Amino acid sequence: MNKKLYTACGAAAIALVACSDDNGRLVGTSVEPNTIGELSSSSVDTPSSSSFDAREGDLWNPSAGGFSLNVARYAAKLPANAKADGHWTLESDAEKGGTSSVVWPTNLVGVQDERTVVESCEGICGTVSLAKYSLTYNPFAGVGFTLAKDDNGKPVPVDVTDWEGVCMTYESEAAPALELDLGDSVNALLGEALPAVALPKTITTGPVTKCFKWSDFKYPAWIAAIAGVPEYWLENSGEKAAKQLVAFRFVISASPGEYKFNIKSLGTLADFQANQGESSSSAEAAVVNPADLWDGAAGDKTVKTGLYADDSWKSLAKGKWYDYTDQNSSFGWWKYKAYDDHKGFYFEQVIDECGGLCSSVKLVGTSEVDPVALFGFQLANNESGVVKAVDITNWNGVCVTYKTDIPIVLDLDPVSLEVDFDTASAGFVVEEDDYEIYKWPSVTLPVTSGESTMCYAWDDFKQAYLDKVPNGEKYKTTVENVLKRVVTIRFIITGKAGDKGNFFLKALGTNRK
Repeated sequence: MNKKLYTACGAAAIALVACSDDNGRLVGTSVEPNTIGELSSSSVDTPSSSSFDAREGDLWNPSAGGFSLNVARYAAKLPANAKADGHWTLESDAEKGGTSSVVWPTNLVGVQDERTVVESCEGICGTVSLAKYSLTYNPFAGVGFTLAKDDNGKPVPVDVTDWEGVCMTYESEAAPALELDLGDSVNALLGEALPAVALPKTITTGPVTKCFKWSDFKYPAWIAAIAGVPEYWLENSGEKAAKQLVAFRFVISASPGEYKFNIKSLGTLADFQANQGESSSSAEAAVVNPADLWDGAAGDKTVKTGLYADDSWKSLAKGKWYDYTDQNSSFGWWKYKAYDDHKGFYFEQVIDECGGLCSSVKLVGTSEVDPVALFGFQLANNESGVVKAVDITNWNGVCVTYKTDIPIVLDLDPVSLEVDFDTASAGFVVEEDDYEIYKWPSVTLPVTSGESTMCYAWDDFKQAYLDKVPNGEKYKTTVENVLKRVVTIRFIITGKAGDKGNFFLKALGTNRK
């Protein structure tokens, strides 16, 4: 497992970049080594009103003078002849031919006392320097720790089920991931994939605390296609990983560049929940940003539309973003089109840049038709790549975290109601016309003065604009009927010619309780 760490200390290592010694601990390559390795929702946001200080992690609390990860607290779970470790190690793409690294702050160069590092940062801080090099995927780097080692200094797996999960307080300029490392042999069996959860970046929010149950940690879907992957790992992977965890990693994988981070505490979910109690300030009640469908701050590129899907369409779920405007109106994010040949990949660049979907919008209409600019996501595509109508009734509604200075209509776009469901499932969809944006059940996201989260039950969606549609009565239906045959969910901006504004879409969630 630590092979990556040792490789990082080759000829490519530069001054200020910490590397790993033979014990897997972090040491520097400057004139005086920086030995800092001797450090002796769904996710849930920590409520600001809680009496529990989120930084008082029972595994690691540097603000209280803790200089090592307290894995020894759970020594009863350690294998025979194993000793608790908890020393911080480096992780990077060096083993894959990359040159990414972690750079420590300049004012810490030459420091030999690890206490100075933690006290100066009030945690573990640095800058992840990501370099593309010859990699065919995003570069990565970060930090982590092993739980225990045997008499020969080799990492051994530990059962940490009784932690119930983990809580981390941190800051990061890029969206990191928390990964559960199961050791070289298991990792190789699973194509080097690790069970992971995504964290949001925190450019504007300052330190945040996120908690995750073991069940939140998932393998990427592509491991199912790897020959020889045991079916054992395809379900409940987080809970199974917790039974034999070798190491824990905080890793940033993003476009080449430099991103600062600071890890301020780490605790078990069991301890967090014990301190929260069962009151209204409990961890469950603290969910203020439902993001089970899509979390832009965590770098999600597509919407997890198949999360609650039945087997009839789960494998066809897509969640791909798209946009559409009339001939003259425009979105500000089109500046990225020059880089992707107008194929829609600019949404990935926007999400990386904004931590969500952010843009200006300008409406330029004609005398005959109101101007319109819209964006949305497809729910599923059939085997031929054609959009498929699906049933999303069990979402119970939708929650949107956003801010905007221009009203946005959120609607459910179904296949034509004159088409039977079997035909619709084969991919037949209604053709666009000038009045399409007024036909279907919708709600209006109000203008906000700052970031806001709005949750709507399906009953809140109404056909409010049928009076704008010729022969509108023939399109009158119920939201229950539409929910069984939805093709896309759309965010529509319309108004008068000359209207313009700005918006930021941060997260989407279902309204399931």
